[in-house]
Amino acid sequence: MTREELIKHIQEGIKTEESAVTIYSRHLSAIVSRSGLPESDIAELKRVLGTLIQATQRHKRILNSLLRQVQGESIDVY
Repeated sequence: MTREELIKHIQEGIKTEESAVTIYSRHLSAIVSRSGLPESDIAELKRVLGTLIQATQRHKRILNSLLRQVQGESIDVY
């Protein structure tokens, strides 16, 4: 795999993580406003989706850091 190919894959991963945060946030909003679930269930769902959002944001930060490192290198990765 060339450096350029690796950069492209990392960039795609970053876009995927950005999309995931949006999707999780929409689900959270929909659950709270329309589910009719008991408050205790809604609280648990908020907690779980909040954890997913945090993990996704952390993964995006890791990918951004990796991207900066790879862009600074001058060799291909095999």
